[in-house]
Amino acid sequence: MAQFNASLRLPGESSALAAIVRFQEGRLQVAAGEHVIGDWDIDSIDISRVPEGIKVAAEGEVLLLDIADRAAFEVEAASMTVRRNREGKSKRSPRGSRPPKPKPAKAVKTTRAAKTAKQPVAKAPSESRIDKMLERARDRFGSSLPDWVFTRKTLLGLVVVFALCVVFARQVSYLLLIAGVIALLVGGVTMLDSVIARRILRHRVTPIQVVIAGGTIFVTGLLVGVVGDQLWG
Repeated sequence: MAQFNASLRLPGESSALAAIVRFQEGRLQVAAGEHVIGDWDIDSIDISRVPEGIKVAAEGEVLLLDIADRAAFEVEAASMTVRRNREGKSKRSPRGSRPPKPKPAKAVKTTRAAKTAKQPVAKAPSESRIDKMLERARDRFGSSLPDWVFTRKTLLGLVVVFALCVVFARQVSYLLLIAGVIALLVGGVTMLDSVIARRILRHRVTPIQVVIAGGTIFVTGLLVGVVGDQLWG
């Protein structure tokens, strides 16, 4: 069993909580004192490195861990994932058959933490410039925004919205202003009541993210209205 001391907090919050992170029998456990905050199968979680530390996403929950020995944590996560994959293959092999030779560790699918623990590898030349830009944006703002923001579909949606803003500036401005006000109201209410936040947001986004998104949408609506008046009179 591997154990690490960590500082735990939720995305968008500044207060941190002292916690213990354990790897035991193919599971990741996060505990604060005698209270177990989370206990997940290693195959069901997504571990990635962000500027604030280690991001753990499991069953709709997102935790940020600040671990002093990040390298040892990432190596342990990688090795445990590799062991689970090997055990799964050995269980699926029929009786009496010769077990297949284990593949090299780099050929086994691992979590993001396992990938970051390896030596940096040059990116495939087929990766487009747009993917690189989205990856840089995810590394910089991933702790404050959900992962779906940094996808090609979201980028395409922004382009479509921009085209609609040019053609139907006034109508789009009204819609954005209304959506921004609704988002700001939802963010304000969920920041005041954690029970309502769990029911409405379901741990997918934090209240502060909703407030930031609502403010951005509202300001965008104002700008679209001003530009539309200038273009179409």
